[in-house]
Amino acid sequence: MGHPAGLIALLHLGRIHDETPALRAFLADRGIATELVPLPSLTDGDTTEWGRFDRVSVRDCRDSHRHPDFLPRIGALAERLEGLGVPLANPLPVVLAGHCKSDYLPQLEREGVALIPSRWLPAGWRGSLAGILEACGWSEAVLKPAIGARSWHTYRVRRDGPRLAITAADGTVAVEAADADGWLERLAQDGALCLQRFLPAICRAGEFSAVFLGGRFSHAVAKSVAAGGWIAHEGFGGRNRLWQASAAERDWAAAVEERLRRRFGVLPYARIDGIRDGDGELLLLECELVIPRLFLSEGEAFGRYADVLVGPTSTRMAW
Repeated sequence: MGHPAGLIALLHLGRIHDETPALRAFLADRGIATELVPLPSLTDGDTTEWGRFDRVSVRDCRDSHRHPDFLPRIGALAERLEGLGVPLANPLPVVLAGHCKSDYLPQLEREGVALIPSRWLPAGWRGSLAGILEACGWSEAVLKPAIGARSWHTYRVRRDGPRLAITAADGTVAVEAADADGWLERLAQDGALCLQRFLPAICRAGEFSAVFLGGRFSHAVAKSVAAGGWIAHEGFGGRNRLWQASAAERDWAAAVEERLRRRFGVLPYARIDGIRDGDGELLLLECELVIPRLFLSEGEAFGRYADVLVGPTSTRMAW
């Protein structure tokens, strides 16, 4: 400790957010130093002098979904940091609960938040993909891991009578229909999966993302889909632009954030993503609480993020 201007460790797994260099420059101009620090493994010796830091941020641990030991590694580090009196910018309970969609999303649904209709398939699941779609009454669905990012292992499934068509996010055929069940079982061997009803509005209206910093609405972004596509991500030809959220959109996002606050207290950051249904109503897609891109450039929000990054952390748990 003992750094009056602050010294913040930015944990990473080899790849940081595109907005992080600009954030570091902004913080440096305010007299706040940052260091990029690899997340320690569970087996190699950790020689980092963690006591030098005033706090540690996990937001740059991109590709955590490719590291099955991510949560145990964070847990081990958090225990060490606690002994040194160095807090995580987002407390460990938030990281543990927010990393996996199958943890926090069903809980929010039980609290009355309207989700995109979803079915959760536990790790090791076996069964009929066509049977699930038929039972749900869905002609199309999106399949993705409960832990993932950047549309990793995300597929669009279409049902035409007894036949299935499964395409990857880039539009290529992912698997022949005859092997759909075996393919799904192999995917489930690596972890829990989420099957969500496909909402055609994504193709014309894209996604709505609301960013909260320190428990306050900061800005919103509209994420569009490329012509002929169905993924609202720049990696697949989509675009992100600052969006002047309507009162109804802000109220929707604030209602979700309020439920998050009941569980975690005031969070330093949260991104709440929604897609509209056939009636134009927003349904919750996910809440990014651990490693989100916050569109700081689009929202001109570097100053607001800096304030919460060096401010008090939330430790209160209400559940």
